[in-house]
Amino acid sequence: METAATRNTRNWTAQFWMAMLFIGLLIGGIFYPPFGYFMLICMVAAMAFGVVSGRSWCDWMCPRGSFFDVLLKPFSRQRDVPGFFSHWAFRAAWMTVLMSVLAVRLPPLWGDWYSMGKPFVTLLLVTTVVGIISGMVYHQRIWCMFCPMGSMANLLGRKKQPLLVASGCNGCGQCEKVCRMQIYPGAYKEDGIVADGDCLKCSYCIDECTQKALRF
Repeated sequence: METAATRNTRNWTAQFWMAMLFIGLLIGGIFYPPFGYFMLICMVAAMAFGVVSGRSWCDWMCPRGSFFDVLLKPFSRQRDVPGFFSHWAFRAAWMTVLMSVLAVRLPPLWGDWYSMGKPFVTLLLVTTVVGIISGMVYHQRIWCMFCPMGSMANLLGRKKQPLLVASGCNGCGQCEKVCRMQIYPGAYKEDGIVADGDCLKCSYCIDECTQKALRF
């Protein structure tokens, strides 16, 4: 059976290489716009995984999320993120803005596959800068709390592979401290199921629980 330490080491290694891939895509996209199409691949992947297993894609498979965990975390203040950022009105506003940008910039470039990658690269660069600045002020994963792709995965997979909370939970709060999405499983003890669709299915809270009260 795989130990928590082994799993965490494996996940960190995977995240490191995904972070390197993300840096390569950012730099490469500046000189070769078609790299921007990778953003579409991530959009489809996030939603596909969402249908099957919720936001599991966002754990370590998302290149930008891994970039934030590996390279931004050391510079983050690790503060609690205000609920405003994960509110659905704020998420919807961000999605509307980003989709509007694509709706305006893509039509004039239609048919030119090389140039059509530029709007995607621009969005990737701008949103990453937003994620870095806000991540340094609050928490490295703050972008993930209102990321359009992650929000779609939330809606599609909210009830997929939910985290279960047993009656043995003593409310110590250790699980919340290791949750990158700042979810407190103990708050769902009465229902026994964590109904928050932003759970990344990473198992960090399960490993941290001394009461063994959490499982998928």
